Amino acid sequence: MSAIPAGSYPPRRLVLMRHAQAAPAPFGEMGAQADLARPLTAHGRELAVRQGAWLRARCFAPELVLVSPAVRTRQTLAAIGSFYGDHTPDIRYVNALYDATAETIRNELHAVPDKIHNIMILAHNPGLQALVAHWGARACPPALESGLIRGFAPASIACFTTEQPWNVATDGEIRLLDLSCQ
Repeated sequence: MSAIPAGSYPPRRLVLMRHAQAAPAPFGEMGAQADLARPLTAHGRELAVRQGAWLRARCFAPELVLVSPAVRTRQTLAAIGSFYGDHTPDIRYVNALYDATAETIRNELHAVPDKIHNIMILAHNPGLQALVAHWGARACPPALESGLIRGFAPASIACFTTEQPWNVATDGEIRLLDLSCQ
C-alpha cells in the first residue's frame, strides 16, 4: 500500500497490526495477569512510532480501532501517534482480542456495523498471523510474497481492502494491499 494519491482511496481498508516488542514477564510471574501487564521495550516503542509514520504516509485514517486490553497493545497504539489528518478514531478495548484465534478476530470484524469503512485491529499472534496468512495467501501480490512468508513479527502490519462491508465480505473478496513486517 504505497502512498495513495488523493481521491483514489480503496473503498474499505483494514489494518491488522501485531503489538510491538514487549518485555518478558518478571521472573517467577506467570499466568494471564503477568502476560497482560507486559510493557513495550524501548525498541518496541521505536518500532511502533515508525509504523505510525508508515500508516500516515499511506493516508490511513481509521474510523474504528479494536484493541486487545493488554498493556503492550495499548502502548503500541499510543506510540503510533496520530493517524492521517490527525483523525481521531473510535477506540474500543476488546477482551476477546487477547489470545484470540483467527476466527475470533474475524468474528469481531463481523460485529462492526456496515457504515464503518476503515478499521484497525491491534492484537496478538498466533491469531493475527493465521488470519493474515489465510487472506494474504489467496491472492498475494508478488512484491509481498517474501514478507508474507517471513511471518508476522512484533509491530508488523498487514493492510487489506474489500468492496463489501467488513461484516459480510467473504474471504475471496478481501485482498492484501501491503505489508510492513519488522
